[in-house]
Amino acid sequence: MKKVYLMALAALFGTASMAQVSVTFQVDMNGETVSPNGVHVAGSWQEEAGFSADWQPGESTMSDDDMDGIYQLTVNIPAGEYEYKFINDNDWPGVESVPAISQKEGGLGNDNRAFSVSDWHGDAANLPDGYVLPAVTFSGSAPAGEVAVRLQVDMGDLDIDELGVHVAGNFSNPNWTPQLSKAFSAQGNVYAFVANVAADATYQFKFLNGDFWGMDEQIPGGCATDGNRTITVTSEDGVYDPLCYGTCDVCSEPVQLTFRVNMSLQEVSENGVHVAGNWQAAAGFSANWQPGESMMTDIGSGIYELVVNVPPGDYEYKFVNGNDWGFDESVPGDCATNGNRGVTVVEGGDNIENNCFAQCSGGTTDCLVDPDPAPITFLVNMNEVEEISPEGVWIIGGFTDPAWQGGATQMTDGNGDGVFEATLNVQGPASIQFKFVNGDVNVPANEESFDFETAGCGQSNGIGGFNRNHVRSGEPETLGFTFNSCATLPLSAQDLELGEVAIFPNPSSDMAFLNVENPNGHTLRMNLIDVAGKVVTENMVITSTRTEINTNDLPAGLYFLDIINERNERGVYKLMVK
Repeated sequence: MKKVYLMALAALFGTASMAQVSVTFQVDMNGETVSPNGVHVAGSWQEEAGFSADWQPGESTMSDDDMDGIYQLTVNIPAGEYEYKFINDNDWPGVESVPAISQKEGGLGNDNRAFSVSDWHGDAANLPDGYVLPAVTFSGSAPAGEVAVRLQVDMGDLDIDELGVHVAGNFSNPNWTPQLSKAFSAQGNVYAFVANVAADATYQFKFLNGDFWGMDEQIPGGCATDGNRTITVTSEDGVYDPLCYGTCDVCSEPVQLTFRVNMSLQEVSENGVHVAGNWQAAAGFSANWQPGESMMTDIGSGIYELVVNVPPGDYEYKFVNGNDWGFDESVPGDCATNGNRGVTVVEGGDNIENNCFAQCSGGTTDCLVDPDPAPITFLVNMNEVEEISPEGVWIIGGFTDPAWQGGATQMTDGNGDGVFEATLNVQGPASIQFKFVNGDVNVPANEESFDFETAGCGQSNGIGGFNRNHVRSGEPETLGFTFNSCATLPLSAQDLELGEVAIFPNPSSDMAFLNVENPNGHTLRMNLIDVAGKVVTENMVITSTRTEINTNDLPAGLYFLDIINERNERGVYKLMVK
């Protein structure tokens, strides 16, 4: 019988109870042919609202109870900043195209809608109906008959008050209510709020570093009207470009940022080496996170360089060995921010980023040689999954060519025990990222959604999900996991040599027998462990070649026979109970 690695149960963690805010999403579907699968809204708030995970396109169904063409959904979520999109269907092909003015980054990268709410919004004395988002048209910027105005401010190097950045003006209802319109973090130090207003009018407003009067900015007379900022809109949407808080000017002039990466251990793509990140738009490229626009120059010794000018601030980036996603580096968790590299650009600093491709080294001269190519056998226990997809169980990762979905490998369960297996020959950097998928790999909802980063066995992928990570040795390895969990079977220092081992009948309904040859005469004991990692029977002494295992009272499912000798060497075998 084939040996496997025991999945040990990871510790669970709880979340403290938080005040809830009633938030109502609205979308105007008049003029749209509504899908027979309904209208949905997905976003980074779904798990907090009680759905299975964030960004699930078919779970949060909206309804049009009064048949006016406006679909609504009300949820309760903690105060915070969230992103979302509407979907005319129950899957991603039906997702709306959000206009740039309504996007989180204003057309410079992240194209989700965004909003921010505080505890003030959750107090019924302030908002009896909760926080009601405007009924924007599907793929539109504003409700029918109105226009959108994007109000923005650059907070520069100011410390942001714990209450957040707000904007008050005569655009809201009620007017000049500082707590009502909380801005969201748009990009870098810029905060934004998208207001919906009547066309052909002039509006006054000002920002607050906090949420009550006395915390508002004092605007110089050169750009102030009655002490306020102003914007005039026509029949088109309007954007107020970000000026520095409390001033009539931009916060600071751009400063030089140098990216360098050592590619000497890589086979460099014929499409060149690029660097992408949320600094690209500020540096003059078409948008952020464009993997093929920012080409680096070979300056010798395998080192590639790109010099740009960007405003001071915090940025994220990663290198791409080629010109498209799928060839980007897997940034090791020890130096990753949202799955990316991070840099703080300051005035007067050298602002030089020296890196080794896919490594955490602090320079370009001390890169670690990649481990030898070696096979890794991946095992995933699917016995805890409610339903295994008929489309199969898959593994995707950054180490295939092409990476992730493009190089997806289907796993097999030859003996029907619910543990699926795939062996891949892995080469390249020591640090690898991967995850398992139950069904079509192109449907994000089928991917594992567990927070591997918080649980300590992975990291954020930077787009709302998480990946597993592993540092490979360059030797053949076997890794065992449980779907959507950090439960694993660690490999002992040395496998236990037991000779011929037989378990019969297997599956068993009342009694099973374990035959062990044990040619070296070890003193053996055995633990019987269920699929969740719980020890059912502990330290059963094996005194003869045949040991009886009573399975009559055990629930049906997969179990592990964990056999250990006096030197703590281990062998693990599977037993099915029916």
